[in-house]
Amino acid sequence: MTTQRPIVELIDLLGKKWVMRIIWELKDDQCTFRELQSRCGDISPTIINRRIKELSDSRLVEKADSGYQLTTHGHELLELFNPINEFAQRWAERQ
Repeated sequence: MTTQRPIVELIDLLGKKWVMRIIWELKDDQCTFRELQSRCGDISPTIINRRIKELSDSRLVEKADSGYQLTTHGHELLELFNPINEFAQRWAERQ
């Protein structure tokens, strides 16, 4: 879906359950389907397939030789997670 409001499209994609988790789990390296499923815990194979397809269609994730990996755009998006991660670390220390 292409709209005149790309921010709305991105928010809708990132708001889907498991999308941000999948992006986060791919931050350091490639993952096979099973590794990704294991890292995400309770995610069903059907949902992980759907989310990977959506992320691939959005050009944030791509199929690699040994699994899935973030694209250049995916890594660019991941950099926006850094302030959230820093906040999460401070938040966890206060808990």
